[in-house]
Amino acid sequence: MTPATAATGVQPRPVRHNPPAPASAIGYTLAKVTGSPSSDFPADLQRIDFDALYRGESPGAGIPPMSKPPWDTKAPKDNVIAWQNGGWVHGNVLDVGCGLGDNAVYLAQHGYCVTALDISPTALTTAQRRASDAGVDVTFAVADATMLHGYTDAFDTVIDSGMFHCLDDDGKRSYATAVHRATRADATLLISCFCDANPAHEDWPRPAVSEQTLRAVLDDTGWDIESLETVTVRREIDGAETEMAFWYVRARRRAAV
Repeated sequence: MTPATAATGVQPRPVRHNPPAPASAIGYTLAKVTGSPSSDFPADLQRIDFDALYRGESPGAGIPPMSKPPWDTKAPKDNVIAWQNGGWVHGNVLDVGCGLGDNAVYLAQHGYCVTALDISPTALTTAQRRASDAGVDVTFAVADATMLHGYTDAFDTVIDSGMFHCLDDDGKRSYATAVHRATRADATLLISCFCDANPAHEDWPRPAVSEQTLRAVLDDTGWDIESLETVTVRREIDGAETEMAFWYVRARRRAAV
């Protein structure tokens, strides 16, 4: 029996490993906000090896190792709390690009059956431990979010907290199509992604998404946007307060693409 099991009575589940994603998918299937103001962290996240980052190693050429990911707050993100409090989460939940699992743990604590996917086995090992420590049961699995092999008509709500903006154009469409296949009729897709209202200069080395792109991708892949708002978030990064603009998206699944 592990210390976590002894403390909580919850037996940790093994992390499932679906067929591995190709190396080219590593950057855009793990979808995490970097939170780093350094111009050394590229806006093109497709060339980042996020599993190396989670292991404390250099995630790419010229990028130094990090002691921990900047997005590791050990707490659910504000957008996920807002979605839960607003009543937009329902049924079986899929957390795509779950990273270290804090959003998944939070939703499981509120009684949802949660499946949480990520491309990084290292991240999921930590996520499983945090779920066990919290005394909740979450199904974690390694998966490519642009394919979602093995998931069909399985979920009622999809949570995407910081992945959509990390995908290239083809990746966005593949992802939205895969999520449509993985969900049931009238499913809800909840997305938080960087807005193009953020400054486009070297001090903002992060990807951003336009309203036109959001609407085109989701409409073309079987999703009707019901709510689209811009939210400005203040965060302290490296001792300095930074404002970041996000899209909060709520979309409803259409019956057919």
